[in-house]
Amino acid sequence: MALDLEALLTYPMESDDWIVTVAIGTVLTILSFLIIPGILLYGYLVRALRAGMDGASEPPEFDDWGTLFVEGLVATVILFVYQLIPIIIFAVTVGGSIAAIASGSEAGAGLGFAGFFGGFVLTFVLALVFGYIGLIGVANYAREGGIGAGFDIGVITDVATDSDYAIPWAIGVVILIVAGVVGGIPILGQAVLFYALIIAMKLVGEGFAAARGVDSTASPDADVTV
Repeated sequence: MALDLEALLTYPMESDDWIVTVAIGTVLTILSFLIIPGILLYGYLVRALRAGMDGASEPPEFDDWGTLFVEGLVATVILFVYQLIPIIIFAVTVGGSIAAIASGSEAGAGLGFAGFFGGFVLTFVLALVFGYIGLIGVANYAREGGIGAGFDIGVITDVATDSDYAIPWAIGVVILIVAGVVGGIPILGQAVLFYALIIAMKLVGEGFAAARGVDSTASPDADVTV
């Protein structure tokens, strides 16, 4: 895929109100451990994906907060369902490892520590895989409307195996990882992370549209339904 790095990195600044958007996004990112700010942040994620699919020249703003909340809630549910398997694997492997360590025997402790480390690695890999798939579900919801679109196996399979989606997704992940390096710096780190999120979602949205063979300049607005 052709990648205009300069245009990509400056995309979040194309809106006249980009400072306000990044400021609100930064606050929501800082407070994302709380339920409502986290849901609103996911609602913006849906909008950013849709903007990427539509080939929008500028990122979306924070407005129509009711719709933002509803879409964020649906996105949260979709992503949570896709992460159920990694969560279960984590609970089983780590829980079993703790029990083995607590047994007091040398063999049990050795197996427990090995299982604990292995459980973390396996959970991380599965979380990444199901995160890759889950984001397709959210993108399909963003385009089609209705929570059922998030679990359309046909669409998810087609997009997941298409390099038009996989490559932009991978680039987006790299951008988020780089942004995460400064994520620990108070306020500035969260601002950089949110800025990177806008870029990553634009890439993923464009990739989804390309994988589906959709003209990104003629994408209809999805109806917001649950």
